[in-house]
Amino acid sequence: MADASHFDYSPGRLGRREGAPGLVLQELTQFTLASVIARKDQAAQVAAAAQPAFGASLPTTPTIAAGNELAFIWSGPGHWLALGPQATEPAEASLGAVFSTHASVFDQSGSRVLLELRGPRVRDVLAKGVSIDLHPRSFRTGDVAVTTASHFAVHLWQVADDPVYRLLVVRTYFDSLWRWLAASAAEYGCEVLPPTPYASHTA
Repeated sequence: MADASHFDYSPGRLGRREGAPGLVLQELTQFTLASVIARKDQAAQVAAAAQPAFGASLPTTPTIAAGNELAFIWSGPGHWLALGPQATEPAEASLGAVFSTHASVFDQSGSRVLLELRGPRVRDVLAKGVSIDLHPRSFRTGDVAVTTASHFAVHLWQVADDPVYRLLVVRTYFDSLWRWLAASAAEYGCEVLPPTPYASHTA
């Protein structure tokens, strides 16, 4: 891989300059993110409360379920991440009012960086450090993985067949993750787009 020490994270082209970029990357900002963890033997009650309140059935397998405003990302048995546009009311209050005593809710909004990755070589880039098989026979639109990317814990899910992926990483790991992404994409060319607010019409 190329030396990424000189690749600052900022909009523009890096790596190979000829032709279309193999990877197009964009940070999604202004989102609400909360961890929802069912209390002991309460997962069924949490799921029952989610459908009428959010129009989404909480996934029981590694998938994502999009509702009216929030999407629920599987994060483990009885554990989900609720993701949506930035809200004025704290997530712990709004979600806590729905799930009541059945789940613990923790706001994670400021602690994560959310990236969208696309392009004709996006799978090749991710394959250099993601420890799962992203071939369409194994990983499809709507699928979620709680995995590692270059040894950093991430949530990764696919939102379109092109393919388009979204990757969620702890903010304090982002600089190191970016250096790996930049180095992995350099041979194909990478276009970093300006950040854009998270949109509720896609998960």
